[in-house]
Amino acid sequence: MRSVQLRLDLPSPYVHPMHAFVAETSGFRATRLRHWNPAVGQRNTLVFFVDGDDPDAYAAALAEQESILEYEVATEESRRGFHLVVTEDQRSADARLTAAFLNTGVVVVPPIVYRDDRCIDLSIVGAPDEVETAIDGLPSDVGVTVRRIRSYDGRFTDPTAALTPRQREALRVAVRCGYYNETRETTVDTIAAELGCSAGTAAEHLRKAEATVLRRVVDATPDGRA
Repeated sequence: MRSVQLRLDLPSPYVHPMHAFVAETSGFRATRLRHWNPAVGQRNTLVFFVDGDDPDAYAAALAEQESILEYEVATEESRRGFHLVVTEDQRSADARLTAAFLNTGVVVVPPIVYRDDRCIDLSIVGAPDEVETAIDGLPSDVGVTVRRIRSYDGRFTDPTAALTPRQREALRVAVRCGYYNETRETTVDTIAAELGCSAGTAAEHLRKAEATVLRRVVDATPDGRA
């Protein structure tokens, strides 16, 4: 089974108006489609994260789109950007793009990244012939770049799955004790005492766990400009 990262260079008809808004508006960088309803069809509900500084301006642009039936914006003061839930009637151009991945046996793995250069980054998983069929099924005027091909490793969907039990325990203790809080509230010595090991061993567990998780998070996510 193959995992393939693709970049799609979209001609204007395939660029969603809200994708174009992000590309053209200062203060917006990228949009990540994180979840969607399983049965993709004429009417779809989707969950996005928008890396942008002005949710009100984005909502105003959303309200002007005829295809958008409902939407809700959720902001958090502690982080840049905002989440968005949208119910939309599928545009014909979007239907032509998604048709390549329907009934082919491939799985599209979130997130799908809508970049500020109007390209889309996405990953698909499937048997080699199914992946080839899906790529060949994309509209001929869409530019396709295969950015990476590798054997599928299901652990990439759960970055913590590759941790040893001891590394997982060390991370759990560190988080509980406030080691990763904005203002660090504990020390490696305290974590070591809870784990029943030396400070050097505790530090090594944390270092290896952090490296494993971060490497897999970065490697499993299509490139964006967020």
